[in-house]
Amino acid sequence: MAKRKVLVVDDEEDFAKALRIRLKANGYDVVLAHDSIQAIMMANQEKPDLILLDIMIPGGDGFSVTERLKQAEATRPIPIIFLTGVPGGEGRAYKSGVSGYIMKPYNPEELLETIHKALEINRVQTGEKVEEAISAAF
Repeated sequence: MAKRKVLVVDDEEDFAKALRIRLKANGYDVVLAHDSIQAIMMANQEKPDLILLDIMIPGGDGFSVTERLKQAEATRPIPIIFLTGVPGGEGRAYKSGVSGYIMKPYNPEELLETIHKALEINRVQTGEKVEEAISAAF
């Protein structure tokens, strides 16, 4: 099976690089973005399997990025997990369609488990859509 690709969006470059090292060590391909414009561009260009998104990023916050990505057909199905130092945004985050909300500093096992669950749920949902389309065609 091909490696799953994760887009990490965080303006703290050292944090993003350290996270990339951890994710690569756990079998993921990782691409980085450091602001909201790059996040949207990279999501469309790289077609990641999952996005780890900070709330406080230049050019707009994680909520506005999530809104833009969830409005576009090409990026709507990509699971988004907020990985942030901003407390109290969980309700708004889940209403916007994110798959997880993890606070910094994060627990590595919790992060990896949340990523795994979000990817698995997305795989099942995407697979069901394909099966529904095949059933409808025949």
